Amino acid sequence: MPDLIEKSNEAVAWLNEMMAAYSGNGAFGKVVSSVIWSGAKGPDGELLVPLDPVALVENINTTDYPLLNGHDPGFPLGKVLRAEVFASSDGTKFVAAILGLYAGTGISFTDLGLDRASVTASSPASLPVLPDTCWINVATDPREIEPEWIESALHDAPLRVEHTELSHNALDASHELIRLGLVFLALVWNPFVTSVATEAGKATYAGLHGWMRTLLKRLAERKNPILEVQSFHDECRISFVFRGNDVSRHYAAHEALPRAAAQAAQLIANLKNKGHDPRLILYEFDPPDQRWFPSYAELDDGRLITDNVVLIAVEQLPSGLSLGLTRGGARARLPNVKGFSDLGP
Repeated sequence: MPDLIEKSNEAVAWLNEMMAAYSGNGAFGKVVSSVIWSGAKGPDGELLVPLDPVALVENINTTDYPLLNGHDPGFPLGKVLRAEVFASSDGTKFVAAILGLYAGTGISFTDLGLDRASVTASSPASLPVLPDTCWINVATDPREIEPEWIESALHDAPLRVEHTELSHNALDASHELIRLGLVFLALVWNPFVTSVATEAGKATYAGLHGWMRTLLKRLAERKNPILEVQSFHDECRISFVFRGNDVSRHYAAHEALPRAAAQAAQLIANLKNKGHDPRLILYEFDPPDQRWFPSYAELDDGRLITDNVVLIAVEQLPSGLSLGLTRGGARARLPNVKGFSDLGP
């Protein structure tokens, strides 16, 4: 789609101006231009990215959007920094954007004196009752996951469910991504350690624990699933990624989740104590060690912290590039219990 830019003098001028403005951004090793939306359609006659381009641009310019490799949350490439709607000389509408690629930039946990493997924390001894207003968010692309399967998987959810439709702009999806938003308190709850003030409150936590285990079992029905469990704590999003359809591995990861969530809270505190406010920390599960580890953290200033050189070795845009888009433009709402954001491990 680069030829669309060449057919619009306004787009060329805007991109030149934006490239000059963002080229000195130290969070990224490379800044490039790209077309991220057009009227292109797939074999079914539907738009590849079924979004209102004006709403898309408005959302990008008010909050950053991630660039992912094959819409896999574990492989971030950079950010969409700025976007604008244009029309080519033949009248084709498109959205041009400035992309910041990590491309060799970033700092390691070791650089900051943080040995990610040594962060220790325990599950909390007690937790408050979850309020009736709490909910579960599930986000999927209906072209990857049939609505009927999602409806069946959500049938016995113990809390109210909000379903958000994602829109991945990769024509041939290599993964089936399911994003599951849960309140952080539900992740740190440990059935063997944590007490809750009331039996009804305990039943809610236990219900969430059991429902998630059932969902993990049902991943065996999918071809190549990725379940990203998202939560929010102390102004930072925390993600735990379950890959594939190996149910025994998922059960092990699920059992290790409460301790990992408590460790995530401690890592957030450690980063803030060093003057680095994280906006996102993503965890992967290591089967041999039977534990979760932080794959990367993104700071408020846009820099990436990771010990994984693969994540910061991007030299060019891959063919599977995708954006973190939702149909309708609105982001999925992550459940959060206000008043307990200072919960410690």
